[in-house]
Amino acid sequence: MSARVPSNFLLVPGPWRRPGEVVEALKARGVDAHAAWDEPIAAGQVRVDVIEDERLGSGFARGRSGPLPSELVERVAACRRAARVEIGQTLDADPTRVAEVGRALRDAGGLAVRLEASGVASPWKPWLELLSSGGASELCELSVCFVRDEDDAFFTCGMHGFDLPDAEIIAADAEIAIDWLDALSVYQLAEQPALASGHTFRPYAEAAPRVLERWPDHRHHPEAGRYNPFGVWRLRPEGVSRLEARAHVPTIVPPLVAMLTAAERSAKRALTREEVAALVSEASAIALEPRHIREMERSRGYADIEPELAWEQWQVVRETL
Repeated sequence: MSARVPSNFLLVPGPWRRPGEVVEALKARGVDAHAAWDEPIAAGQVRVDVIEDERLGSGFARGRSGPLPSELVERVAACRRAARVEIGQTLDADPTRVAEVGRALRDAGGLAVRLEASGVASPWKPWLELLSSGGASELCELSVCFVRDEDDAFFTCGMHGFDLPDAEIIAADAEIAIDWLDALSVYQLAEQPALASGHTFRPYAEAAPRVLERWPDHRHHPEAGRYNPFGVWRLRPEGVSRLEARAHVPTIVPPLVAMLTAAERSAKRALTREEVAALVSEASAIALEPRHIREMERSRGYADIEPELAWEQWQVVRETL
């Protein structure tokens, strides 16, 4: 079995009609690209498709910091075709390479760029400047957005572009919520900490720490570009904790989510709470350090559900599917 290769998708409106036109334009500017999608992407590979969408203008109306220039949005809306470009790497692995691809697309007539992991759109100049800096804060700024839902939960979208979980927090104050989420995003990217449920985090020394709890991404379908297979860190309310941090975490192998999926397919019905609990208690497990769990997740491309919260998290997975 070949090793998993992470990738990121760019959407770039432009004058192209067929994938071959984009491939030739990129090659003319020193970027090797392909239009073949019949095999998994290779590390560092660039491959291209062209999509047609009458709603491109609305998809490029806003960036992370607010509305994009109206003149640019009008040009995108009039274009109606965009290059869908996949790059075989996480964004932080080689930002210079991603910037090289972006400049080639811009010079070939690309009007703007949108990262499909988050839907964050941008004009070329600030996007290339942030990407070229290569800093964790700048990379998060160009690729991660903050969203508020109807339950006063604020959450990030786009961290799977780095093979990292997103995060969410319930707060009445938007500024405070974004401070927490932004700090956690940058911390994950800059320090690459081996976090696990039960660990605590705070954005600055004066803040009371909050417990982290990993949950599946329940807001996006697994086939959607904004779905995060590595889940979401829920920042629990101050003083509230359910899971204990451990130096070695009991880890079910094969993944519990795969076992439960297979069991439901075999039974041809939904499992009961008692059946899920029995599968968890009878499953083989090994004790692993959080850093080894993170390596295993990245290797297979997704995080498992928490055994101690198996029933609740399995319902999230089932509903998402």
